[in-house]
Amino acid sequence: MDSRDYAFKAFGDGDHIYATAHWSKSKADAPLGIALAFHGGGFVVGFRKMLPMVQIEYLANAGFVVVSADYRLCPQVPLYDGPIQDAKDAYAWCKDCLPGLLKKDVSLDVDPSRTVVFGHSAGGCLALHTGALQDPPRAILDFYGVKYTTDPFWFAPLPALAMIPTLDQAFINQVYKEPVSSNTMLSLESATKTNDQPKTKGLPRPDLSVPRNAWLFVHLKEGTQLPAIVQDGDYERIDPVNSFSDKFPPTFFIHGDADGMIIPKFSIDANSKLQSLGIETGILLPKGKSHGFDIGVEIDEPDFVSIRAGLDFLIKHAKR
Repeated sequence: MDSRDYAFKAFGDGDHIYATAHWSKSKADAPLGIALAFHGGGFVVGFRKMLPMVQIEYLANAGFVVVSADYRLCPQVPLYDGPIQDAKDAYAWCKDCLPGLLKKDVSLDVDPSRTVVFGHSAGGCLALHTGALQDPPRAILDFYGVKYTTDPFWFAPLPALAMIPTLDQAFINQVYKEPVSSNTMLSLESATKTNDQPKTKGLPRPDLSVPRNAWLFVHLKEGTQLPAIVQDGDYERIDPVNSFSDKFPPTFFIHGDADGMIIPKFSIDANSKLQSLGIETGILLPKGKSHGFDIGVEIDEPDFVSIRAGLDFLIKHAKR
């Protein structure tokens, strides 16, 4: 598989936001669709290389250029003006600019009309926001994404993180001294593997010695993360569910039924709302699976069944 990095947006004083395009050499003789992906990390941490490689390879082997895009991270920027706007800009860049770049740089033919979008957790929210654009993707896949952002769940202490210790506030607030950034050079997959231990599955325990990680997980624990990153109190406009309509693209939800970080009820309700609007949907709630369950899952493992179903949903709609 080949890959290439591109800057798709400038910000600040000469800084750029990057995306990585991946494609299969064996599929390069036919026009490829585009699968745009957004990583998770609470809109505060993360990096485009957090995307599970097995999911990239699956879609690349099905005839896609898979694009994993960074976005500016909160709290240096508010959620709506930062991650959400960057996701929309990444989508427009994929359709308007990427095909020409790949044709010029590597003689690759890309059909931007066959674009789909997916995302994990925070990235699931960003993926859903592309569904309300004037030229929406063919389909969307939401892995346990953020939605229903006016629900009391987002403003209450999170039992799933009760074990997070009390940390010094001055240490946590060091995050505000950091410049605006579009990545934290953190790969959840690599964080679960060292030379001394095998790769593990699911989300790793956060390294709370890093101020940005500490800031995020303390705010999540206390139920103050969303107000801290929304900043203007407008929780309606950051909720992708508010943009659902009878023109929304086909959408598939995957959400572990034991997820304590983002409750599966949100995906169940979003699925029902889209169905009531006449939109084709799919939903799977893998039993006993928690947040980030798909990280580290290989293609030949039983847990890949639900992941495959979601990816196949994208593939099906891109080929129509």
